[in-house]
Amino acid sequence: MLASSMALTGCGDKTDEAPELTAVTVDVQVAGLGDLTLKNSFVGNISPQETAYVIPLASGTVTEVNYRVGDHVNAGDVLFRIDDSGARLQLEQAQLNAANARQQVNMATGSQQSSTDLQLEGSVVSATSGYEQAQIAYFQVKRNFDNLADSVSKYEEMVNQFEKAIQSGDPVAVMQMQQLVAASLPESSVSSGNAGSPLLVLNQAKAQLATLQGNRDNMYDSLLQAEAAYRAAESGLNIANESKSLAQGDIRRDANAQARTGLELAQLGVDSAELALSYYTVTAPISGVVQSRSVEVNGLAGSGSGPAFTIANEDSMTVTFHVSESVKNTLRTGDVITVERGGAEYEGHITEVGVAVNQATGLFQVKANVSADDAALPSGVSVKITAETYAEQNVIVIPYDAVYYDSDSAYVYLSVDGRAVKTRVATGIFDDENIVITEGISQGDAVITSWSPRLLDGVEITPAGSLTE
Repeated sequence: MLASSMALTGCGDKTDEAPELTAVTVDVQVAGLGDLTLKNSFVGNISPQETAYVIPLASGTVTEVNYRVGDHVNAGDVLFRIDDSGARLQLEQAQLNAANARQQVNMATGSQQSSTDLQLEGSVVSATSGYEQAQIAYFQVKRNFDNLADSVSKYEEMVNQFEKAIQSGDPVAVMQMQQLVAASLPESSVSSGNAGSPLLVLNQAKAQLATLQGNRDNMYDSLLQAEAAYRAAESGLNIANESKSLAQGDIRRDANAQARTGLELAQLGVDSAELALSYYTVTAPISGVVQSRSVEVNGLAGSGSGPAFTIANEDSMTVTFHVSESVKNTLRTGDVITVERGGAEYEGHITEVGVAVNQATGLFQVKANVSADDAALPSGVSVKITAETYAEQNVIVIPYDAVYYDSDSAYVYLSVDGRAVKTRVATGIFDDENIVITEGISQGDAVITSWSPRLLDGVEITPAGSLTE
């Protein structure tokens, strides 16, 4: 009790005053300028860098399928064919109309023209045939477009309902919508772990929706072309009918121009028929590995039945991970990252830094291209990602153990004229070994880096060796 009383009496307001003791031996380091970089680790998911969903623009019975799941295909390879007998007949009819139109041009310009009436009658026949073919082509494309647009609209509604279910936090609704959406995805996506990852299923569904929307927009361009051909053929038919009803005179003088117009329209019909025929041979848009296939010989294929093939370019892979806003602000496109799996490391480069926060996670999505194929980093696996985040350059860096903390702030001990001087400092970023000092000491100050229970403000010190930077 007497010892405790003496100890309490010795404290008071002079806790930083050093007692009269022998000098304390300490390690001292001269504060110098340096760099400090921090690295953070994240969990990411691997996926192919490029994926194509092949949706045929024509509908019909499949007559030939050339590739299976797991096969490698090159861009332009024929994936499958659809029965094109009807399209070939339309092309032959269009070619016949063009031949008739060409004959009309010859009759209008040569000696074979027997009479204006015969010429006008031929123009009407040619224009009628061209109009009928253009009409068939237009309504076929329109029907395909309407079916695809309806499918895209329904799929978009399903994705929106799934996203609302996730935002609502209702686990039953999430599970129901996840099962429904997962069933609409390619087999390879479902087998990659969709059952336990609603956000992954949602992202894959959005990717598929974007592909469907792109196909719809492309088909809309084809629809505009078919409509233009149809209207042009209709106009040509009206001209031919009006010409037939007119008497001889001016119409005869314009017979040559009309015949050439009919030939141009007929040739447009040929071009449209050739384009329609090309839709029945479906080729690979990219090189890669077939991940899924939904068509079989003697089965039906069409734009409204979803992707017939899914092809992924797995020569290089993409890793997707999520970071906080503060980390996101330190990352730039082109920054190097390290991807680790099974003890092996791979270098990657950031290709995309998200600008919108995910409302469900509060994080930002980041994507990077990884120099590895699917054998080293299979699609769907989780990996460890290391990226440089916070960095300070040309700043004062001292050992982390040289900094102490009390209720007021951080402080260090400086060696000044053979004594320890307690000095308040402001700190910056730090790692396990070093820490950045932003205020309180200057370059060249002698910082005491070792600890002793006798190390107090004002105590006499003896450096253990020569000062080092």
